[in-house]
Amino acid sequence: MKKQDLSNLFEKHLNNECTPEEELLLNKFIEKHQIKNQNWNETDFGKEETMAEKIFAKVNEQIIKKNIFQRAASSKLLLKVAASILLLITISFGVVYVSGVFKEKPVELTWNEKTTKMGEKWMVSLPDGSRIILNADSKLKYPAHFTNASREVYLEGEAYFEIHHDEIHPFIVHSENLSTKVLGTKFNVSAFPEEKNISISLIEGSVKVSREESNGIVSDLVKLVKEQQLIYNKTYEIGNVEKFDYQDAVGWKDNILVFKKEPFANVLTKLERTYGIKFELKDKSYSNFRITGNFYNESIWTVSESLKKLTGLQYKSIKENNITKQIIFYKK
Repeated sequence: MKKQDLSNLFEKHLNNECTPEEELLLNKFIEKHQIKNQNWNETDFGKEETMAEKIFAKVNEQIIKKNIFQRAASSKLLLKVAASILLLITISFGVVYVSGVFKEKPVELTWNEKTTKMGEKWMVSLPDGSRIILNADSKLKYPAHFTNASREVYLEGEAYFEIHHDEIHPFIVHSENLSTKVLGTKFNVSAFPEEKNISISLIEGSVKVSREESNGIVSDLVKLVKEQQLIYNKTYEIGNVEKFDYQDAVGWKDNILVFKKEPFANVLTKLERTYGIKFELKDKSYSNFRITGNFYNESIWTVSESLKKLTGLQYKSIKENNITKQIIFYKK
Protein backbone atom coordinates (compact mmCIF):
# COMPACT_ATOMS: atom_id res chain seq x y z
CA MET A 1 0.00 0.00 0.00
CA LYS A 2 1.34 3.42 -0.93
CA LYS A 3 1.94 6.03 1.75
CA GLN A 4 -0.68 8.38 0.32
CA ASP A 5 -3.28 5.59 0.13
CA LEU A 6 -2.58 4.65 3.74
CA SER A 7 -2.83 8.27 4.83
CA ASN A 8 -6.17 8.71 3.06
CA LEU A 9 -7.48 5.48 4.51
CA PHE A 10 -6.45 6.47 8.01
CA GLU A 11 -8.15 9.87 7.64
CA LYS A 12 -11.38 8.23 6.45
CA HIS A 13 -11.27 5.86 9.42
CA LEU A 14 -10.98 8.77 11.86
CA ASN A 15 -13.98 10.41 10.22
CA ASN A 16 -16.05 7.19 10.25
CA GLU A 17 -16.18 7.29 6.46
CA CYS A 18 -14.58 3.90 5.74
CA THR A 19 -16.63 1.26 3.95
CA PRO A 20 -16.57 -2.26 5.44
CA GLU A 21 -14.16 -3.25 2.67
CA GLU A 22 -11.81 -0.37 3.52
CA GLU A 23 -11.92 -1.20 7.24
CA LEU A 24 -10.98 -4.77 6.39
CA LEU A 25 -8.14 -3.58 4.15
CA LEU A 26 -6.81 -1.32 6.90
CA ASN A 27 -6.95 -4.13 9.46
CA LYS A 28 -5.13 -6.50 7.13
CA PHE A 29 -2.39 -3.93 6.52
CA ILE A 30 -1.93 -3.37 10.25
CA GLU A 31 -1.82 -7.07 11.00
CA LYS A 32 0.77 -7.55 8.27
CA HIS A 33 3.03 -4.75 9.53
CA GLN A 34 2.32 -5.08 13.26
CA ILE A 35 5.23 -3.60 15.26
CA LYS A 36 6.07 -5.02 18.64
CA ASN A 37 8.41 -3.23 21.02
CA GLN A 38 10.79 -6.14 21.27
CA ASN A 39 11.39 -6.07 17.51
CA TRP A 40 12.80 -2.53 17.43
CA ASN A 41 16.51 -2.37 16.66
CA GLU A 42 18.28 0.66 18.17
CA THR A 43 21.35 0.10 16.01
CA ASP A 44 19.38 0.26 12.78
CA PHE A 45 16.69 2.76 13.60
CA GLY A 46 17.95 4.89 16.47
CA LYS A 47 15.76 4.27 19.55
CA GLU A 48 12.47 3.86 17.72
CA GLU A 49 10.62 2.78 20.87
CA THR A 50 11.04 6.29 22.23
CA MET A 51 10.33 7.80 18.85
CA ALA A 52 7.15 5.73 18.47
CA GLU A 53 5.87 6.91 21.84
CA LYS A 54 6.44 10.51 20.79
CA ILE A 55 4.70 9.96 17.48
CA PHE A 56 1.69 8.46 19.25
CA ALA A 57 1.57 11.47 21.58
CA LYS A 58 1.83 13.83 18.62
CA VAL A 59 -0.99 12.07 16.78
CA ASN A 60 -3.19 12.39 19.85
CA GLU A 61 -2.31 16.09 20.13
CA GLN A 62 -3.28 16.77 16.54
CA ILE A 63 -6.55 14.87 16.91
CA ILE A 64 -7.46 16.93 19.96
CA LYS A 65 -6.90 20.12 17.97
CA LYS A 66 -9.32 18.86 15.33
CA ASN A 67 -11.99 18.12 17.95
CA ILE A 68 -12.13 14.44 17.07
CA PHE A 69 -10.31 13.11 20.09
CA GLN A 70 -13.23 11.23 21.57
CA ARG A 71 -14.03 9.51 18.33
CA ALA A 72 -10.43 8.55 17.56
CA ALA A 73 -9.45 7.57 21.09
CA SER A 74 -12.21 5.01 21.14
CA SER A 75 -10.58 3.22 18.27
CA LYS A 76 -8.03 0.54 19.08
CA LEU A 77 -6.60 1.10 15.62
CA LEU A 78 -5.05 4.48 16.46
CA LEU A 79 -1.75 3.37 17.96
CA LYS A 80 -1.48 0.48 15.52
CA VAL A 81 -1.88 2.82 12.54
CA ALA A 82 0.64 5.27 13.94
CA ALA A 83 3.10 2.41 14.43
CA SER A 84 2.52 1.20 10.89
CA ILE A 85 3.09 4.68 9.51
CA LEU A 86 6.33 4.82 11.44
CA LEU A 87 7.41 1.49 9.95
CA LEU A 88 6.51 2.65 6.46
CA ILE A 89 8.60 5.81 6.88
CA THR A 90 11.48 3.72 8.21
CA ILE A 91 11.36 1.36 5.25
CA SER A 92 11.15 4.23 2.75
CA PHE A 93 14.00 6.35 4.10
CA GLY A 94 16.20 3.89 5.95
CA VAL A 95 16.04 5.78 9.26
CA VAL A 96 13.45 7.74 11.19
CA TYR A 97 14.41 11.38 11.43
CA VAL A 98 11.95 14.00 12.59
CA SER A 99 13.22 17.58 12.83
CA GLY A 100 11.61 20.29 14.90
CA VAL A 101 8.33 18.38 15.52
CA PHE A 102 8.85 15.85 18.28
CA LYS A 103 12.18 17.01 19.64
CA GLU A 104 14.38 20.01 19.02
CA LYS A 105 17.84 18.61 18.54
CA PRO A 106 20.56 20.91 19.87
CA VAL A 107 22.54 22.54 17.07
CA GLU A 108 26.27 22.15 17.44
CA LEU A 109 28.09 25.38 16.69
CA THR A 110 31.20 25.40 14.55
CA TRP A 111 33.66 27.92 16.00
CA ASN A 112 36.28 29.94 14.16
CA GLU A 113 39.26 31.40 15.96
CA LYS A 114 41.63 34.13 14.80
CA THR A 115 44.81 35.25 16.57
CA THR A 116 46.66 38.31 15.32
CA LYS A 117 50.39 38.84 15.62
CA MET A 118 52.23 41.96 16.68
CA GLY A 119 51.87 44.56 13.95
CA GLU A 120 48.86 42.79 12.40
CA LYS A 121 45.21 43.83 12.20
CA TRP A 122 42.41 41.69 10.85
CA MET A 123 38.82 42.33 9.79
CA VAL A 124 35.95 39.85 9.59
CA SER A 125 32.38 40.24 8.34
CA LEU A 126 30.00 37.99 10.26
CA PRO A 127 27.03 36.13 8.71
CA ASP A 128 24.57 38.68 10.16
CA GLY A 129 26.31 41.60 8.44
CA SER A 130 28.26 42.76 11.50
CA ARG A 131 31.89 43.80 11.13
CA ILE A 132 34.77 43.32 13.58
CA ILE A 133 38.28 44.76 13.35
CA LEU A 134 40.71 42.83 15.54
CA ASN A 135 43.73 44.69 16.87
CA ALA A 136 47.25 43.26 16.99
CA ASP A 137 48.18 40.66 19.63
CA SER A 138 44.51 39.72 20.07
CA LYS A 139 42.30 36.65 19.73
CA LEU A 140 38.68 36.35 18.61
CA LYS A 141 36.50 33.25 18.83
CA TYR A 142 33.28 33.44 16.84
CA PRO A 143 30.76 30.98 15.34
CA ALA A 144 30.72 30.22 11.64
CA HIS A 145 26.95 30.71 11.76
CA PHE A 146 24.68 32.21 14.39
CA THR A 147 22.05 29.64 15.33
CA ASN A 148 21.08 30.39 18.93
CA ALA A 149 18.83 33.05 20.44
CA SER A 150 21.84 35.34 20.87
CA ARG A 151 24.95 36.14 18.87
CA GLU A 152 28.03 35.55 21.05
CA VAL A 153 31.78 35.98 20.53
CA TYR A 154 34.81 35.72 22.81
CA LEU A 155 37.57 38.32 22.81
CA GLU A 156 41.05 38.39 24.27
CA GLY A 157 42.79 41.66 23.47
CA GLU A 158 41.17 44.50 21.56
CA ALA A 159 38.56 44.81 18.84
CA TYR A 160 36.26 47.37 17.27
CA PHE A 161 32.68 46.25 16.62
CA GLU A 162 30.05 47.47 14.17
CA ILE A 163 27.04 45.31 14.99
CA HIS A 164 24.01 44.76 12.77
CA HIS A 165 20.83 45.71 14.63
CA ASP A 166 18.66 42.77 15.68
CA GLU A 167 16.22 43.21 18.57
CA ILE A 168 15.43 39.49 18.76
CA HIS A 169 19.03 38.25 18.80
CA PRO A 170 21.30 40.36 21.06
CA PHE A 171 25.04 40.44 20.37
CA ILE A 172 27.28 39.56 23.34
CA VAL A 173 31.05 40.04 23.63
CA HIS A 174 32.69 37.98 26.37
CA SER A 175 36.00 39.48 27.55
CA GLU A 176 37.46 37.81 30.65
CA ASN A 177 34.73 38.05 33.30
CA LEU A 178 32.81 40.86 31.59
CA SER A 179 30.09 40.53 28.98
CA THR A 180 28.96 43.40 26.77
CA LYS A 181 25.44 43.00 25.40
CA VAL A 182 24.12 45.05 22.48
CA LEU A 183 21.31 44.94 19.94
CA GLY A 184 23.10 46.94 17.26
CA THR A 185 25.76 49.61 17.71
CA LYS A 186 29.42 50.60 17.34
CA PHE A 187 31.83 50.14 20.22
CA ASN A 188 35.37 49.20 21.18
CA VAL A 189 36.51 46.62 23.75
CA SER A 190 40.07 46.53 25.08
CA ALA A 191 40.77 43.52 27.31
CA PHE A 192 44.41 42.48 27.16
CA PRO A 193 45.23 39.83 29.80
CA GLU A 194 48.40 41.59 30.96
CA GLU A 195 46.72 44.96 31.49
CA LYS A 196 45.01 45.88 34.78
CA ASN A 197 41.96 47.48 33.17
CA ILE A 198 39.28 46.49 30.69
CA SER A 199 37.83 49.41 28.74
CA ILE A 200 34.57 49.48 26.80
CA SER A 201 34.01 52.57 24.67
CA LEU A 202 30.63 53.24 23.07
CA ILE A 203 30.50 55.18 19.82
CA GLU A 204 26.81 54.72 18.92
CA GLY A 205 23.66 53.28 20.50
CA SER A 206 23.76 51.70 23.95
CA VAL A 207 25.31 48.63 25.57
CA LYS A 208 24.79 46.77 28.83
CA VAL A 209 27.91 45.56 30.62
CA SER A 210 27.66 42.69 33.11
CA ARG A 211 30.08 40.77 35.32
CA GLU A 212 30.09 36.99 35.07
CA GLU A 213 30.87 35.38 38.44
CA SER A 214 32.68 32.05 38.78
CA ASN A 215 29.52 30.48 40.24
CA GLY A 216 27.58 31.34 37.08
CA ILE A 217 25.76 34.35 38.50
CA VAL A 218 25.62 37.38 36.18
CA SER A 219 25.35 40.83 37.76
CA ASP A 220 24.67 43.97 35.75
CA LEU A 221 27.32 46.69 36.10
CA VAL A 222 26.25 49.59 33.93
CA LYS A 223 24.38 50.64 30.81
CA LEU A 224 26.52 52.87 28.60
CA VAL A 225 25.15 55.46 26.21
CA LYS A 226 26.83 57.22 23.31
CA GLU A 227 30.32 58.63 24.01
CA GLN A 228 30.62 56.93 27.38
CA GLN A 229 33.48 54.64 28.37
CA LEU A 230 33.70 52.08 31.16
CA ILE A 231 37.12 51.59 32.76
CA TYR A 232 36.94 48.39 34.80
CA ASN A 233 39.73 47.54 37.25
CA LYS A 234 40.20 43.75 37.21
CA THR A 235 41.99 43.62 40.57
CA TYR A 236 39.43 45.54 42.63
CA GLU A 237 36.46 44.63 40.38
CA ILE A 238 35.18 48.19 40.24
CA GLY A 239 34.40 50.38 37.26
CA ASN A 240 34.29 54.04 36.41
CA VAL A 241 32.24 55.62 33.62
CA GLU A 242 33.58 58.71 31.86
CA LYS A 243 33.65 60.58 28.57
CA PHE A 244 36.35 59.57 26.11
CA ASP A 245 38.21 60.83 23.06
CA TYR A 246 37.29 58.90 19.90
CA GLN A 247 40.80 58.78 18.46
CA ASP A 248 42.26 57.87 21.81
CA ALA A 249 39.95 54.86 22.10
CA VAL A 250 39.59 53.56 18.53
CA GLY A 251 42.18 55.46 16.51
CA TRP A 252 44.32 52.31 16.40
CA LYS A 253 42.10 50.82 13.67
CA ASP A 254 43.09 53.75 11.39
CA ASN A 255 46.77 53.70 12.44
CA ILE A 256 46.28 56.70 14.74
CA LEU A 257 47.98 56.63 18.14
CA VAL A 258 46.99 59.14 20.81
CA PHE A 259 48.80 59.33 24.15
CA LYS A 260 47.64 61.58 26.96
CA LYS A 261 50.00 61.52 29.91
CA GLU A 262 50.54 57.82 29.27
CA PRO A 263 53.31 55.98 31.17
CA PHE A 264 56.27 55.41 28.88
CA ALA A 265 56.16 51.63 29.48
CA ASN A 266 52.53 51.52 28.30
CA VAL A 267 53.41 53.57 25.23
CA LEU A 268 56.11 51.09 24.25
CA THR A 269 53.69 48.17 24.67
CA LYS A 270 51.19 49.82 22.30
CA LEU A 271 53.96 50.57 19.81
CA GLU A 272 54.94 46.89 19.83
CA ARG A 273 51.40 45.89 18.89
CA THR A 274 51.14 48.56 16.21
CA TYR A 275 54.46 48.06 14.46
CA GLY A 276 55.28 44.45 15.29
CA ILE A 277 58.70 45.42 16.63
CA LYS A 278 60.08 44.67 20.08
CA PHE A 279 60.66 47.79 22.23
CA GLU A 280 62.89 47.74 25.28
CA LEU A 281 63.52 50.34 27.98
CA LYS A 282 66.91 49.86 29.60
CA ASP A 283 66.45 52.41 32.37
CA LYS A 284 63.34 51.28 34.27
CA SER A 285 63.20 54.56 36.17
CA TYR A 286 61.59 56.01 33.02
CA SER A 287 58.74 53.45 33.02
CA ASN A 288 56.27 55.94 34.51
CA PHE A 289 57.52 58.96 32.58
CA ARG A 290 54.36 60.53 31.14
CA ILE A 291 54.06 60.78 27.37
CA THR A 292 51.65 63.06 25.50
CA GLY A 293 51.56 62.99 21.72
CA ASN A 294 49.53 62.20 18.60
CA PHE A 295 50.88 60.07 15.76
CA TYR A 296 48.90 59.84 12.54
CA ASN A 297 50.08 56.88 10.48
CA GLU A 298 53.70 57.80 11.20
CA SER A 299 56.73 55.61 10.54
CA ILE A 300 58.43 53.88 13.45
CA TRP A 301 61.42 56.19 13.00
CA THR A 302 59.32 59.35 13.26
CA VAL A 303 57.74 58.00 16.46
CA SER A 304 61.11 56.98 17.90
CA GLU A 305 62.60 60.41 17.21
CA SER A 306 59.63 62.07 18.93
CA LEU A 307 60.01 59.84 22.00
CA LYS A 308 63.70 60.64 22.08
CA LYS A 309 62.95 64.37 22.28
CA LEU A 310 60.18 63.92 24.87
CA THR A 311 62.23 61.73 27.24
CA GLY A 312 65.80 62.83 26.57
CA LEU A 313 66.73 59.17 26.01
CA GLN A 314 68.72 57.71 23.16
CA TYR A 315 67.65 54.75 21.07
CA LYS A 316 69.24 52.15 18.81
CA SER A 317 67.82 49.54 16.48
CA ILE A 318 68.73 45.87 16.14
CA LYS A 319 68.30 44.24 12.75
CA GLU A 320 68.19 40.69 11.45
CA ASN A 321 68.66 40.12 7.72
CA ASN A 322 68.40 43.88 7.24
CA ILE A 323 64.97 43.93 8.95
CA THR A 324 64.47 45.95 12.14
CA LYS A 325 63.46 43.60 14.95
CA GLN A 326 64.01 45.68 18.06
CA ILE A 327 64.39 49.27 19.25
CA ILE A 328 66.08 49.94 22.58
CA PHE A 329 65.76 53.18 24.55
CA TYR A 330 68.59 53.94 26.95
CA LYS A 331 70.06 56.77 28.98
CA LYS A 332 73.24 58.26 27.49
